[in-house]
Amino acid sequence: MPTERFVNAAVAVGASTGNLLANSKFLYAPGPMAVVVYAVADTAGGQLTLTFGNTIEADRVAIQVKAATVGPLIQEDQLCSGIALGGDQINVNCFNSSAAVMNFRTLIVMRPL
Repeated sequence: MPTERFVNAAVAVGASTGNLLANSKFLYAPGPMAVVVYAVADTAGGQLTLTFGNTIEADRVAIQVKAATVGPLIQEDQLCSGIALGGDQINVNCFNSSAAVMNFRTLIVMRPL
């Protein structure tokens, strides 16, 4: 089961991480896959978008705030999930809408169906 974990330090005010799966072998789904995204941020105002190809699964979902050393926890921090079809580009993007620099921690779990 492919699993990717990301720590994005110091995302500027009004900026985004870009696609977390860019330049990854998991950018395109090789076949039908269940994709589950867990995320936390260290300050309020974080948002996450998940798309498969041109299908929006989650659009600017609020990310839960946790201390810098905590999470994301699979039992508590799931933000969204969906099914990517073979050939779909998977795009996971975190956006900082706060008035301060923000750190994101993201876990992406993908399981073939």
